[in-house]
Amino acid sequence: MISNIFNFPYNFRAVARLDSDNIVHNHLYHNCPIGRIDDNNIIHNHYIDNSPVGRVDLDGVIHNHYTDNSPIGRVCSQGFIHNHQTDYSPIGRVDGDNAPLAGSTYLLLVHGNR
Repeated sequence: MISNIFNFPYNFRAVARLDSDNIVHNHLYHNCPIGRIDDNNIIHNHYIDNSPVGRVDLDGVIHNHYTDNSPIGRVCSQGFIHNHQTDYSPIGRVDGDNAPLAGSTYLLLVHGNR
């Protein structure tokens, strides 16, 4: 149940992955864990109090907890990650079983929306 996250349209190499324990690993930095998913909440590793930085809802809409909990993007049924700030153009793609969770972590933790 591993989902690989691709940086699109820049290249087709995985930049991160969500493993079967819902831990997010950043391939660019020695496969280090950078966050985790807990009940659809995205939690960044560096926060001592384990506060969520965002969440994904059942419709694949991504919410950032630092901007009034407003939607910042979505993951479509084809696994493409869309950022509201880029006029819904896809910024990434998920190859694996859990596209909404993996795509949400990409947008919030890897793509710089934390």
